Amino acid sequence: MIFACMVPLSGTPGVAAHQDPPSAQSDHPALAPAPKLPLIKPAPDFTLLDTSGRPTQLSELRGHVVLISFIYTACSSACPLVTQRMALLQGRLARSGLQEREAHLLSITVDPDRDSAEVLGRYAARFGARQGGWRFLREEPERLQRVLAAYDEWTRPQPDGEIDHPARLYLVDQRGNIREIYSLSFFDERQAFRDIQALLNEAR
Repeated sequence: MIFACMVPLSGTPGVAAHQDPPSAQSDHPALAPAPKLPLIKPAPDFTLLDTSGRPTQLSELRGHVVLISFIYTACSSACPLVTQRMALLQGRLARSGLQEREAHLLSITVDPDRDSAEVLGRYAARFGARQGGWRFLREEPERLQRVLAAYDEWTRPQPDGEIDHPARLYLVDQRGNIREIYSLSFFDERQAFRDIQALLNEAR
């Protein structure tokens, strides 16, 4: 089941929790065995701009495993939790020597009006994103909307300034196929790391 990003709860200092948050790191469920991930469908290609204004095209990352998340920086609920999980995954990839060489992380804003390149850059720095292996992307609203639609990433602005949107992450293999779709509730960075390793081993 997919859960949307909207309702904040207390529990994380300085960061509101999601209505249905991931388990705390000490309370993770047992990890699944190394999976054989199904081929879901080709990942829609896109070209978006990073925080330095450089274009990033998904198809240019062929040969690498890519994990894509959709976030926005003013979010006080799901997005900080997703991004923190991505930061933990980045650490695992870096320690294993896989990041940049074989795996990339992409975080795409769903709020281009407020998330300028400068704002997005500060957000990336807040979570310790390494530029080479983890890029935060944006575009002007009209161009970005086509990408959001291709990934069924609808947005519903709320009266309090929050944006309700699906909390999904897409795992894309080296050939550009979506092999897993995670919801926030079931996104465990340890399992994602195992899934990335499984795709890399599959291609060897």
